[in-house]
Amino acid sequence: MITTAEEERALELVQKASEAVQASKLSDAARFLREATNLAPEHGQVKAAWMNLREEEEKSELLTACNEWVKSQDEADGEKVLKLIRGQDLGAKEAEQAMEILMEFKGEDDVLDQVTGELLQNLDAQVWLAKAIEERPTQVYYELFERGDDSINGLLKVLLRREVWPSEELFVQGHRDQFMLSLAMMMEEALDHPERAMKGIAQLLAHHADHLKGIIDADSFDVILASLDIRLPQSLRGQATLATIKLLELAPNTAQDLISKFVTSRVQRSTADDLIVAFSAAAAIFPITVSIAAALFLTEGFISTLVSVVESKKSLKLEQAALELASAACVDKACREAINRHCRIWLEDIVAVVKDKKRANLAALVLVKIGDEPPNSEGPHIVVHGKPDQADLLSRFKSMVLSDEPTSKQDSVEGLAYASLQPKVREDLASSPKFLKGLIETMKETETPNLLFGGLTIISNLTAYLPIQSEEEKRIAQIKAYANTQKPSDPDPLLDDAHVTVRCQKILSSDIVPLLVAISKRGSPTVLSNTASILLALSKAKTHRSTLAQQGAVKLLNQIWDHISASPTPALFSGTAKATAAQALARILISINPAHVFNSALPATSAIRPLLSLLEPTDSSTWQLHAFESLLALTNLASLNTETQDHIIRTSFDKVCDDLLLSPNALVRRAATELLCNLMASPTCIEKFADASPRARQRLHLLLAMTDVDDPPTRSAAGGALAMLASFDLGVQEILAQPRGVEFLLVLCRDENEDIRHRGVVCVRSVVEIGDQGIEAVNKKGGVEVLKGVLKESRRQEVLGLGVETLKILLGQT
Repeated sequence: MITTAEEERALELVQKASEAVQASKLSDAARFLREATNLAPEHGQVKAAWMNLREEEEKSELLTACNEWVKSQDEADGEKVLKLIRGQDLGAKEAEQAMEILMEFKGEDDVLDQVTGELLQNLDAQVWLAKAIEERPTQVYYELFERGDDSINGLLKVLLRREVWPSEELFVQGHRDQFMLSLAMMMEEALDHPERAMKGIAQLLAHHADHLKGIIDADSFDVILASLDIRLPQSLRGQATLATIKLLELAPNTAQDLISKFVTSRVQRSTADDLIVAFSAAAAIFPITVSIAAALFLTEGFISTLVSVVESKKSLKLEQAALELASAACVDKACREAINRHCRIWLEDIVAVVKDKKRANLAALVLVKIGDEPPNSEGPHIVVHGKPDQADLLSRFKSMVLSDEPTSKQDSVEGLAYASLQPKVREDLASSPKFLKGLIETMKETETPNLLFGGLTIISNLTAYLPIQSEEEKRIAQIKAYANTQKPSDPDPLLDDAHVTVRCQKILSSDIVPLLVAISKRGSPTVLSNTASILLALSKAKTHRSTLAQQGAVKLLNQIWDHISASPTPALFSGTAKATAAQALARILISINPAHVFNSALPATSAIRPLLSLLEPTDSSTWQLHAFESLLALTNLASLNTETQDHIIRTSFDKVCDDLLLSPNALVRRAATELLCNLMASPTCIEKFADASPRARQRLHLLLAMTDVDDPPTRSAAGGALAMLASFDLGVQEILAQPRGVEFLLVLCRDENEDIRHRGVVCVRSVVEIGDQGIEAVNKKGGVEVLKGVLKESRRQEVLGLGVETLKILLGQT
């Protein structure tokens, strides 16, 4: 029998439960009623409250399923919840209540982790979690950490989303609390899943380092650097690398000092374990900040004793860490020279006798990076095995590309990426169809970014042409060579255009373009930058361009250019990637029939913006060449239809007519005039010259002047444009309004080139056809004599026929 006090408490809880139901906080209501049931299980109001709660829960299938799962903790119930979350557009209260219910579920559970991650895609669930972090940061962190990777990812999503936090102050405090909890977690002994904590550290540093000032000390920095240990999972090391990068950006001087102390202190302790940690950290630092890492590597006595120290410890992991450090150090010239001097024989010995592929491949990789210099060892180590030469190492790496061992493939591709800087290696690799096929298959199948980057580097090296240099740049290069007391040397013959073009043809025949199309869908900025460079090289030879277009290069280059243009972080791409993509696109579009490439899914107008970007002057000595190529491509596109012509006119007419037609570069002037000739097929372009405005008359004057330049193709294009303009009466009227309009047309008729003479006669015929005004203007400028000369000099029937008809009109014989 219950006491009066218990009954009063039970009824108080029933009232709270009722209020919670009205507020749609069903999990709170259930908690109140469970306590009330313990006090008064048979009380009528308690039973009635339970019935009311169940009726509310039944309105949401998801909440009912969540409650059942919390009670049963059965995997099947969890799968049901997961399915419901994935299949529903949750309302605000439903998402919040689901989070409340599921936070009562404790412990690590794969399905619960997936459910939490899915639920935290919902904005309202994120708002609920932000409030929970504000109220109980430690409890929330530890519960989600234990739950799994998806839960931690959901937590980070909330931490990085400003709109789910009620104020900037709470947003910043949330970052500081969770960062400190992540650091504390990393300092725990034998922590399971340290990568979860390190991810929190790295992501908060990457996105909101300014919120974390004053938290990081030497101990926390040590935790991060120690997580670079090669014995730890790559997932942890990758996050630790990102955290290190951000710390160097946040406080470079402090970070450099702490890195130096971390490495040197462990080297001085000289235990195998400390050396592995030190070497691992130094190897990871090299790509981030070469100067700091190189200074440590070149510390007096370090490299000269490296081999003897490593061999004395008899630790295979230490040997691997030393090899990885040596490989990373090769990025610096002085370090390469030191490795060659002190470690070459040791490296050769490892390649010759060590059966462990990982270490043997690493040693071979370092040998490739330090090149063919003869050994000059100052250490006591004596090699007793055959010395592997460059050809042996290349053969080893080529065979590993064709193997089924992922680690071997990655090492081999990195080695060949370095080796292919040498012209003779480029020629060797390009001459092996089996190798090229194996490399492309490896790149197609891999999910490893480093392997993909290495493969693209090889292809990029094999297809790279020597840069175009202006005469001024060549002269400066010679002066620099003399200043360094070096005689200027000619480039290796294997790097001339003829050899590179042959290599490009072999690469193109290996189905490289379909691979580039495939990997671009998941491509990083580096992948897309390299892809653009490769396609630019492949497009240099005119014979390659139709194949590139057929295999999808036009669409791919359009997508790359658009992706970089729309990117919020364009600095992640190489500085020239956007221009490179546009240049490759221009080259291809010069040499193909655009009607065979463009369609409703890929309209020709999609290529215009990239091409127009090349018309803007830059500091590059080659920008005029790129502008010339762009104009040629636009001219080809303008041959398609009026829609494309009008799009070009809307977006670039002033640039072409007002700037490029006056370019000091003869090729750019020619291409601009040819583009105007094709655009004149559009009434919109005719209007630009014939609307009687001062600007239109200025444009027409300039176009007429192009008929009297030294370059025959420019004169021909100008004549063609005028012939189309003169086919309209308004166009003829504007030509007659020009002080020397008819005179320029007659200059065309006197041209030595038969095609240009033809265009001139067409223009004059249009002028005289409008009647007395036109006939008088032509006669006044000596048109009869000019046409008689045309009839004497021309041999083409169409010119003669048109000339005779025009002359009859002038003489009044019609």
